[in-house]
Amino acid sequence: MEFRVKDFMSKDIKSMLPDMNAKDALKMLLETGMSGLPIIDKDDNIIGVFTEKEVLKAILPAYIKAVGTFVYAEDSKAELRKIANLDKFLVKELMRREVSIIDENSSLAEASRIMLTKSERRILVVKDKKPVGIITRSDVVKGLAEKAGVAF
Repeated sequence: MEFRVKDFMSKDIKSMLPDMNAKDALKMLLETGMSGLPIIDKDDNIIGVFTEKEVLKAILPAYIKAVGTFVYAEDSKAELRKIANLDKFLVKELMRREVSIIDENSSLAEASRIMLTKSERRILVVKDKKPVGIITRSDVVKGLAEKAGVAF
């Protein structure tokens, strides 16, 4: 039996609207324990994703990626001020517009491939181009373990 994405995805999709305040969106992430949520417009179209990574990109200095592990000022007042001022931004201004999607009838192997090649933690699941679920890395690992007959 071939396991499909639809067999392991979560059907309860929590999402955000593009005009939501970024500070409220961050609060929603923290309260749900999710590291990211899809942005879905009023017509049920997927238009982006808002993640903790986008928040970090918004508050950390632009040069941080270039310097990597090089030491920079920790607890910078500028960074703290930026996170305090997230309410001045809308989700659509900070969201990532590139969103990985997968059809609900795709295999778990295809979901794994997307997650590994695109460094994704979650993939939005669609049916006829409309969101019907979300599958995470742990969902895929669980499905592959079940397929292999490994019980936890």
